[in-house]
Amino acid sequence: MGSRRGRQLTGLVMIVAALLIAGTDAWAFRHFGANAATKSYPDDYLSAVACPSPARCWAVGQTASAPGGNTLSESRHPLLKQETAGRWRTVALTTPPDALEAIACPGAANCWAVGGDAAGGRALIEHWTGGTWQLAPSPAVTGGQLDAVSCASASACWATGGTQAHSGRTGDLTEYWNGARWATVTAVAGGLRPRQFSCPVAGYCLALGVRGGTAAAAAYSGGRWAAAAPPAAPAGQAAGVVPSLLGCASPVMCLAAFPGPHLVTDVWNGRTWAPVTSSMLTYPIGLTCSASQGCWLLGMTRRDRPLALHWQRDGWASVTVPARPHRGYLSALACAGRCWAVGGTGGSRRNGVPYTDPLIEPLA
Repeated sequence: MGSRRGRQLTGLVMIVAALLIAGTDAWAFRHFGANAATKSYPDDYLSAVACPSPARCWAVGQTASAPGGNTLSESRHPLLKQETAGRWRTVALTTPPDALEAIACPGAANCWAVGGDAAGGRALIEHWTGGTWQLAPSPAVTGGQLDAVSCASASACWATGGTQAHSGRTGDLTEYWNGARWATVTAVAGGLRPRQFSCPVAGYCLALGVRGGTAAAAAYSGGRWAAAAPPAAPAGQAAGVVPSLLGCASPVMCLAAFPGPHLVTDVWNGRTWAPVTSSMLTYPIGLTCSASQGCWLLGMTRRDRPLALHWQRDGWASVTVPARPHRGYLSALACAGRCWAVGGTGGSRRNGVPYTDPLIEPLA
């Protein structure tokens, strides 16, 4: 895994760990003590969702079994679910072991899902064109993992992630689809090493990343990249920090959320960024925007419950998430006729062994 993937995975592991061990010290002792070497639990969740048409939505993630609570030694497999007429079902895949992390659909019958194969050490790209999902040919990348994908059109998609060598050295990974094949690219817009992409409408994308060691941004329009102003880091953070979350509802409406204990959201109007602070205490995991439904921030509350915030012109407003008997979180949202949010729930069995299950919630 690369540096970006590592940061995201570390954040998610911390969140899920908090979700699972938020109970008593006695619970923690039972799980990590007596059960650590002998028990396994399901580590299943959904990480992304896309709705290419009002008649169909797709959600991707993983199924896994973690022995003794050790997610580093778990056996993972991709999880793919399809929604039609308000009902979700699991779709079988022949993909090699490991997770699917993200999905983008540049057409009603054209979707890309990306992830990684830890056993084989290569990035995975699955393609759907209205029939069955097929493993797409992609560049051989040692130790590669893809965790995000965005498309400006059917012939212009970018997937980002990272690599990790046996020596422990990590690096960023970007792949580009030109309508015929996937190829690795090292930079866009004259040296920008992208870490975040958002493509809200056909022919337009905004990318955030690093150029020359400092935070930078670029906009894609008319088939070309051009430099754009990057969001400024919040007070107390390094000037070169890149927002961990990015979403665009249109070329003149983008939001970038910075990591940290206080929620700071920068708003893009097509020319400049303006910071907006919030007193809400949250664990943000995903930021999703669309032209029809605006922008949503997904994550987990301080009480370990699924969190959904909807952007209301100049700030975030809480949206009620249907009550759940277990702790949980949301990581992504997509809308087409109705909105679906995905993530995971957590709890512990009677023997004290924890687990996580996929979570799918309809949101108004």
